[in-house]
Amino acid sequence: MDYLKRAHELTEEIVENRRFLHQHPEIGCDIPVTKAFVEDKLKCMGYEVAHVGPGLVAMAGHGSPVILLRADMDGLLMEEESGLPFASVNPGKAHCCGHDNHTAMLLGAAKMLKENEADLKGTVKLMFQPGEETGNGAQEMINGGLLENPRPDVTMAFHVDALLPLGKLNYSKGPAFCSNDVFKIEVMGKAGHGARPHQAVDAINASAHIITGLEALISRECTPTEICMLTVCSIESDTKTFNVFPQVVTMTGSIRTYNTGQRALLVRRLQEVVDGISKTFNCTSKVTFGHQNDPLIVDDQVETEMRGYLEEVLGDEASVVEPPIMKMGSEDFASVTVQIPSAYFYIGAGPDRENGYFCSQHNAKVRFNEEMLPYGAAGFANCAARWLENHSK
Repeated sequence: MDYLKRAHELTEEIVENRRFLHQHPEIGCDIPVTKAFVEDKLKCMGYEVAHVGPGLVAMAGHGSPVILLRADMDGLLMEEESGLPFASVNPGKAHCCGHDNHTAMLLGAAKMLKENEADLKGTVKLMFQPGEETGNGAQEMINGGLLENPRPDVTMAFHVDALLPLGKLNYSKGPAFCSNDVFKIEVMGKAGHGARPHQAVDAINASAHIITGLEALISRECTPTEICMLTVCSIESDTKTFNVFPQVVTMTGSIRTYNTGQRALLVRRLQEVVDGISKTFNCTSKVTFGHQNDPLIVDDQVETEMRGYLEEVLGDEASVVEPPIMKMGSEDFASVTVQIPSAYFYIGAGPDRENGYFCSQHNAKVRFNEEMLPYGAAGFANCAARWLENHSK
C-alpha cells in the first residue's frame, strides 16, 4: 500500500477526528469522552478494542513479530487562547501539547493498517494512552497488561512540534527526554502581624533562602558536564493580605536530568537543604514527591531503522533536522522504553516548510498545522508495515 497516498485521501477524516478531540480535552486518566470516541472509531474500522488499565489497545495482523505504536490522548489544565474556531469547549482544559494530533494520526494509521491487514507480516499493537501529562498513564497500562499477550518486540511514538517547520523530522540518539521528579515543599512558620516580625516565624523569608539554596545545588554540586535542572515553579502562602505573616508557604517544582547518579544526588540533597534552612530560620518543613518518571532512552538501532522507513514515505519533505536533540521535558512513555527497544520522533507542525510557529507546546496560543496529520499517519503505518516485513521469520 502507498500509505502516504492513502493518508492524503483520508485527510478530511483525520482532520475531523483531530478537531473533535481538540474541542473536548480531558485530563489525566479519567477521559471518558475521548476514550469513547476513539473506541467507537476503532470498532467502526473492524477492530476489537481492549480496555487495558486506563487506556485502550487494538491489534491488526497476527503472529510474530510485534510492533507497538503509541499515541497519548490527554490534555492540559489550562485555558486555550488560540482563537481557533474549534478551540476547547471545556473551561480550564486544553490540548496545548498536541496529543489530539497524536491520537488522530494513530487513528488514521489504524484505518490504513486494517485495510492492509492481510499483507502485514506480524502484529501491530495500537496503544491509546491517557495520563501522559500526569505521568502515570503508561505505567498504569503496563500494570494492566499492556506488554503481555503479545509482548511487543519494538515500540514507536511521535510527538508534534509547533516550533519545527512543517514536515521536518527530529530525533534523539540515546537520551530523548529527562527524568522527572515532581516535588512539593511545605515550610511551616508562625503566623503573626506584619508589623511585629519578632513575634512571628517568617516562613516566606525561609522559603526565599530555600529557593536560593536549591539553585546552588545545580551550580555547585552537579557535575558541570551533565544536564541537570531543578526548578521551583510555584510558591504561595496561606495568607492573601499585606499585613499577616503566613503559617505555611507551599512551593512546587521538579528535578530533571538524564543521569541516574545526579538524579539520586538532587533528590537527596533537596531534602537536606530544605530541612537545614528551615531549621536555621526556626521553621519546620515537609518534602513530598509526586509522580517520578525515568528518562526516556531510545534504542539507536531501532531509531535508525525507523527513520529510514519514515524517509521512504515522506521523501524530501521529511528532511531530518540535525543534530539529534535531547528534550528537557519528560515523557512517561519511558515506562515502556525502559523495557522494550523503542524509537521516538518529533514531527514538524509549523506554518510552512521553512518556519516554526512563535509559540511552543504548553503555551495557551499554540497552534499546529493540520497539513502534518496525513504525514504522521502514513509515517506510523509505514514504519509498522516495513518493520514487520523486515523482521518476520
